[in-house]
Amino acid sequence: ETGLAVLLPGILSLGIVGFYSRAGRVSDRLQLLWMLALPIAYYCARWDMTPDGDRLYTYSAFSVACLVLLFKRIYVPPALAYALTFLSLWWVDVTRALCRMLECDVPLSQFYEGVGGAGLRDALFLLPLMTAAAIAYGASRIERRGERLAVL
Repeated sequence: ETGLAVLLPGILSLGIVGFYSRAGRVSDRLQLLWMLALPIAYYCARWDMTPDGDRLYTYSAFSVACLVLLFKRIYVPPALAYALTFLSLWWVDVTRALCRMLECDVPLSQFYEGVGGAGLRDALFLLPLMTAAAIAYGASRIERRGERLAVL
């Protein structure tokens, strides 16, 4: 289940970003926004240690940024929002897991085992889907009202 929740969306996200990049639809401003969202997401993530195990709670700054852009009538395609949200959350999950392993003197060969550990219930799987759905819904509502959306 974890492989399905991490590998399949990861490959899909890389494909989507590659497609939009080749088409020239990933602007410098969107790239900058994504790069600015990464450290915010990283520093807002926190560990919760319980007897049941350690859990990483993440915050998707890029999801919030996409919704703020939509509020300002700037459109980010839902597929691209999905891919960039997944990649940002994956980066936070992997780097926080690596840092945790370095702090706890756990062998580095095991650091990635908890990435996407909740499988299909993990934020790494669900939050990109929810971001894309929210953007698609919001954009359709705005367009139905006759307003135009600018492309970032």
